[in-house]
This record gives sequence, structure tokens and C-alpha cells, in this order.
Amino acid sequence: MSSLLYRVGRFSASRPWVVIGAWATMAVIVVIAAGTVGSELEDSFAVPGLDSQVAVDLLSEAESDQAGLTARLVATPIDDKATFFGSAVAGEELAADPAAELAEELAAVQRAVESLRTVLATSDPVGALASGAEAAVTSGAFSADGRVALMTIQYPVLEQLDAGDLDELKQAVREASDGSALRVEMGGDLFFNFEEPGGGAAELIGILAAIVILLLAFGSIIAAGLPIGIALFGLGVGVASMSLVDHLVEIPSWAPQMATMIGLGVGIDYALFLVTRHREFLAEGLTIADAAGRAVATAGQAVIFAGGTVVIAILGLAVAGVPFMTAAGIATSIIVAIMVLASVTLVPAFLGVSGHWINRLGVHRRHGIGGGVGSGWHRWGGHVTKHAWPYAIGVTALLVALSAPVFALQLGFPDEGTLPDSRTERVAYDLVADGFGPGLNGPLVIAVDLAPDDGGDDGGEAGVDQPLVDAIAAD
Repeated sequence: MSSLLYRVGRFSASRPWVVIGAWATMAVIVVIAAGTVGSELEDSFAVPGLDSQVAVDLLSEAESDQAGLTARLVATPIDDKATFFGSAVAGEELAADPAAELAEELAAVQRAVESLRTVLATSDPVGALASGAEAAVTSGAFSADGRVALMTIQYPVLEQLDAGDLDELKQAVREASDGSALRVEMGGDLFFNFEEPGGGAAELIGILAAIVILLLAFGSIIAAGLPIGIALFGLGVGVASMSLVDHLVEIPSWAPQMATMIGLGVGIDYALFLVTRHREFLAEGLTIADAAGRAVATAGQAVIFAGGTVVIAILGLAVAGVPFMTAAGIATSIIVAIMVLASVTLVPAFLGVSGHWINRLGVHRRHGIGGGVGSGWHRWGGHVTKHAWPYAIGVTALLVALSAPVFALQLGFPDEGTLPDSRTERVAYDLVADGFGPGLNGPLVIAVDLAPDDGGDDGGEAGVDQPLVDAIAAD
């Protein structure tokens, strides 16, 4: 493998524009194909055989509305003392007009939501309020203090919806509540599936941090920029290809974000290996092409084995038997494979183009030893190897101490309560939690098959056994 990699690296550095042109052509083809024949990434959380999936399938077969997605609308008066029941929280008497005005404004919002084309049904907080405060609270539509109104919005199944349905809901509620005395917040499944994630600030911060670290380590703008550039280029090709891969495997919409985090890390890492080794060989007096060839022949082997290990490990997600996690693993492994291929071909090509400029445009003076290794690192390496056992024992003890919290680790799923305070889903979550108490933010749907097991015909009149109802109510 070493001789093959040497020839690949030397060819790329000797004919850099051929290699760069080939990669650029491939990138253009992938991007154009993704834009023309690529499919839109969609989320499917179906897990065949899982109890919850059996319940959803049962509801779907029965054409029940509850098989679809839901959204939740939460309304509260802007005035801290006002309530939907017409009396202040502290017991102060209010005129009837403010409560009637709140009810009318809530009715306007409810009508706007009910008129949307994909809304199947909504709960009726306005109707419950018309029956009196006690009935409104008993129905679950209002909190006991009358400060929070809750409306559930039923949508069809995920496959029949898109992000436009969420936009329509937002616009309808915004127009209906604009200028009213109500504060209206929303959340639910519809937001979970179609709300756009944040603007990638985490990835941007990571890239900026990597730039600073590489500048300090290499002392050269070109040497530091190469790993970043290769990683971003590989990510661009890999992410663009996801819509094409989706024709073969259903890739979830969040998979590119997961793949980006891993791909960015390995892309910078692999290019860093090669650039470092190339500079060491240049310092020994090798030509540009030979230095690049030997860098790929040596560090390139580490890149291939490391990349192969990551691909195999990520594909291990298939063992879990969860289809969308398997698809995410495939998406990530594709990007990692692209990063490996770019590292052993595109990196030496850019090294050939940069020539001896790889050590110029410095940001600080480097004092290297031999092949360019910093003198401080050289002394540190010598010190550690001379005191191997104390360092081995000390580092092992430190790692054990750092891993100790795993024994108290409690696993769970993030919900709207973990979102930033600025998100409407989080505000709605907090309003419901404060107004109604525990439980309402995590409702469960229980599907019961009423068809007789013996194949007999009871006319569909069978009812849910009372012991089952009692058991659920007592839990």
C-alpha cells in the first residue's frame, strides 16, 4: 500500500491542476445532479416491530386522526392580572369586559387555525369556556387559575405534510393575534419535524477555533488554511450528495448536520497529518513532489486506516435495528470516505500548487528541530518517554476520574423544555408546565384493537375493558 500511495501522492503533486480539475468537475456534477434529480430529505421515525410503531400502524389502519402529527397552541393574557375567567389571580375583581374580550380574541385565533387547509380538527377551548370556569378547567383546556388556554391542533400523518404547513400555521396565528391582548405561543410535533434548526453557529465557532489553533501550531497562513479548505470542500460534496443517496436509502433531514460535525473533524485531522509530514520532508531537502509522495505514503496510511475505522464504527449503527439511525450512519460514513479520498489526492495536489509557499506568510517565527517539529514539543516528548510509567499511571487515573460521572448518567430524550428560552416552543412548554403542572407536556396515546381475536363478528361494538381504563387512570 505504501508504494501505491507514494505514486498517488507524487502524481497529484506533480500534476495538481489535473487532480484539482477532476475534483472540481465531480463537485459540479454532484451539485447539479442534486439540484435536478435529488430528492428532498424527509424524516421518518418508523421502527418496525416497536410497540409504539404498532400503535401508530393500528391508528393508521383505522384511519384515525390521532395517527398524524399534532401542534399545540398556548395563549395567555399579556396583562399579568387578567384571566380568561374575569377575576385577578390575587382575588381582585375585574370587570366582565376584559374576560369577554380575551375570549373573543381567543375565538379569532381558533377560527384562523381551523380554516387552514391541512388542519383536520382542533380542540375547542372557546366552547369549553362558554360552559363556565369549572367546566373549562375540567375539560383540560384552561389552567385552574384561568391564566393559560391550551388548544390541540390535529394534522395528517407526516408523509402528507411539509414545512409549508408550519409556515401557514405561524402566519395564521400571527395575523389573528396581532394587536390583541393575548400572548400566543406554539409547539408540538409539527414544529419538531419542520422547524428549521439554528444557523450553524456551533460549526462556525468550531471552524474559527480550528483556524486559530492551526495558525498557532503551523505559524503559516497557507499551511493552516489547507486543512480547513479541504474539510469544507469535502463537506460540500458530501452534503450535496445526500439527496442523491436518498434514492437508495431514506436519509433523514437531520443526518447532514450529524455528518457535518464528524466530517469537519476528520477532514481537518487527516489533512493536518499530511501537511505536517510534508513540511518535515521539505525541511529535509526533498523536492515538492517527493515530499508530497512520501507524506501520502506514510501519513496517508494512517488516514486510510483511521478513516476505515470510523466508517466501520459508524455503520455499526445498523446493528441497533433502527432504520433512521442506520441511514444517518450511512450518510456519515459517505462523508468520511469522501474526506479520506480527498486527503490522499486533493491535499497533495494543493501541496504541489503551494510549493515552498507552504512555509511562508507566517504569523510568528517558528523554531523547529530537524523536520520542523517545535523545540518545545520535542523537549516535552523526550521528558514523557523518560518518565513513561509515572505519566501512564497518572493519565490513567485522570481518565478514570473523568469517566466516573457515567455511573450516575441518566439517559433520556430532549424535548421542547431543552430548547433556548427565545424559541416559541420553549415558551409554550413553560406556560403549560406552570399552568397545568406535570404530565401535560408529555401525553401518551394508547391504541386498543377492539377486533375479536377469534375472528368472530361482534359488529364492532366491543368496548375497552374497564380494568384497562382503571389501571391507566391509577398509574
